[in-house]
This record gives sequence, structure tokens and C-alpha cells, in this order.
Amino acid sequence: MKYWYKFETNKAQEGLYHYIGSSNLSSEEIAVKVQKGELVRLDELLYMERGEVKEWANWDKSLEPSVLINPTCIISIMVFKGDPRIVPSK
Repeated sequence: MKYWYKFETNKAQEGLYHYIGSSNLSSEEIAVKVQKGELVRLDELLYMERGEVKEWANWDKSLEPSVLINPTCIISIMVFKGDPRIVPSK
């Protein structure tokens, strides 16, 4: 099963940053990885601009839409009800 997440992270001097992406891991499985200090991977990255969800390639075509996140930077993890490109935000 695929889950969709919004991770809020603290990027030190850069401030807060949000990652939106998918994972095959449940929120409980991700919580275990974070507690163990393991990197967390999100795929199919998306980004939000003025409340609209957009494809990562619109932002940066030079990078694969995947990220490994350092668990020490994670502030919160929210679970979308489905693919945020399909599920309405309001």
C-alpha cells in the first residue's frame, strides 16, 4: 500500500521546510525508523505553491523526485487521506 505524507523539517538557518511525498511504509513504521535514527525516504515528491499541489519536475527537472530525510530534522509527520494531487485540500 502507498501512503502520502507531509513532513515538516527544521533546516537550521534556512528555517522550516515541508516535504510532500509517498512511501510504502505506514506512519507507525516511519515512527520506528525515526526513533532508531534512520533516514526516511519519500518518493514521488510534490510541492505546494499557493495551496496547489504540483509535480516536482515543475520545480526542478534536474533531480529525481525522491529524498532521504535525516530524522533529527523532522518536526512533524502528517498523513494525507490519499494522493494529494487527487484528494481536495479543502
